[in-house]
Amino acid sequence: MAALRELKVVVKKATPVEDHSTFRYHIALQYGETTWEVTKRFSEFDALLQSLGASRYSGLPTLPSKTLMGSPTDVAAIEGRKEQLRIMLNDLVMRPDTRTSQPLRQFLALDSHVPVGIKSLQPDAMRTFEDPRFGVSGLSAAPAANLLLITHEDSTHLSRLGRVWSVVEPDELGALHLWAQGSDSAWKRIYSRTYGIKVRSLCWEDTTRQFFVGLEDGKIEVHSERDFMQRQSESLQHSPLAVLELHHKSPVTHLSATPRKLLSLGFDTAMRVIDIRTRELSCGGRLLKRLRSEMDFLTCGHLDDEGDRAFIGTSGGDMFILDVARNPPSFLHTVEMGSKPCAEIVVSTDSLLVAHCECISVMSLETKGNDRRTTRIGTHQAKYLLAGEVSILSICVAPEKNLVFGGFSCGSVAIWCSRQSEACIIIQAHQCDTTRLVWIPSAPWGPSLMTGGGDGKVITWSLTGDAEDYHFWSPQGIDTLDTTGVSTSFGNQFSTSATVVGDANLAIFEPSWLTGGTAGAGAGYGAGAAGDVFTPGFATGGSNPRVNPNALKREGESDSDDDIASAFR
Repeated sequence: MAALRELKVVVKKATPVEDHSTFRYHIALQYGETTWEVTKRFSEFDALLQSLGASRYSGLPTLPSKTLMGSPTDVAAIEGRKEQLRIMLNDLVMRPDTRTSQPLRQFLALDSHVPVGIKSLQPDAMRTFEDPRFGVSGLSAAPAANLLLITHEDSTHLSRLGRVWSVVEPDELGALHLWAQGSDSAWKRIYSRTYGIKVRSLCWEDTTRQFFVGLEDGKIEVHSERDFMQRQSESLQHSPLAVLELHHKSPVTHLSATPRKLLSLGFDTAMRVIDIRTRELSCGGRLLKRLRSEMDFLTCGHLDDEGDRAFIGTSGGDMFILDVARNPPSFLHTVEMGSKPCAEIVVSTDSLLVAHCECISVMSLETKGNDRRTTRIGTHQAKYLLAGEVSILSICVAPEKNLVFGGFSCGSVAIWCSRQSEACIIIQAHQCDTTRLVWIPSAPWGPSLMTGGGDGKVITWSLTGDAEDYHFWSPQGIDTLDTTGVSTSFGNQFSTSATVVGDANLAIFEPSWLTGGTAGAGAGYGAGAAGDVFTPGFATGGSNPRVNPNALKREGESDSDDDIASAFR
């Protein structure tokens, strides 16, 4: 499969069909000593993209625009269209997943000319868990406890009326489902509960075997796996072990847990850190004065248990770093990620991954006390998933495979090698809004990727291939190529010479958001990255991200608004 990187493809010329109604495009190919040619009409390129889309490939290049008066006939128009089709075809061959896809292999007649076996790299959907009433709002996998936890919330337009709508349908705004795998490997839903309000967030803590459910009214339900199993065995109705009221009837926007602490963020701009065993408040405060606008709120977070730090993202595009070792929390640093909301923050080895806008920014993970040295060292994006059209909603990582996963608002899921800036695989996983991603590294459930979407489905995907298969293809010219000119029906003799892509022309294959470097294997963040989507020279200059001067802590200033004194009364 990796040998397909040696494939050579050139769109060499365009000739009119027999009745002169349109043109056919001649594609010359070479693999090793074998050369062949295929001819395709514009409509066949269109059919190729439609076939790829129907096969769940996403983030595809676009077809050149069609003309109102039928096929173009003048020399300049035909040459321009040939060049656009060349770019489109090379982009499809460049990407590992589309390069090995059945539609493209058939289009280029690869299977009949390439002696090695070609296996598709597209992930396979193995199973689906579904509640079609709602979109997925939370997803946690606990293989050691044999529990899959899924929360849902109604995301329709009517549900946005909030409590007004809940008067009409009080029992249909949220749900919690628990699934378990039986001895026969079949999955069974062992618990379900429907809520009259939205269920906004969910997290599982593996050491204490607890899970936490954040609700729209600001309450956090605490559930114990041991208590749940005991009640199940005694056929008793399950109920939460405790209910925490931390956010003044405002939605709980984020929950994350470590063996010691629970981090809770709310729409009321408050952050809370709770002792996970005693459920006592250890640190907290409102961050309203840190936000760019009164309309902003806290969206996501990550709890650094070892360093007693909290990384908190906002809807205004900021990431706050706070010291949560004592109460009240101390402000350490603010990183401006852009103007769009931060959707998720994940730590991967020695870097911090922040999902925002349509990309994932890779930030250096500095030790506590060196937080102001935090810099952007790379960016993961997908060339045809553009800002303004889609936004990234979720991320997860597979460190042992050096893979990064991103879920988009269009329902797509992109996969990157950790040292590459361009996605090597993009699938249409859901109808809309890939809201949650979970990587399961090992048996009995893995290795596999779980995705949750706005269509109410949680799908388990099996990945194929290895690191060598995920390399990008580099355009090369054919060794011997005839570029004889052809006559059109209009009597004009013109030469549509084959375009050999290399060196100067290679920039067309680089991700458009970079100012240097390449999108091929080994490119990406780190020393090889040259350029940044937000600040010129960001990665190469070693300069720190811009810091909002209004967010810097002043002398004697506290991050507490004395709003937590009665949190547990």
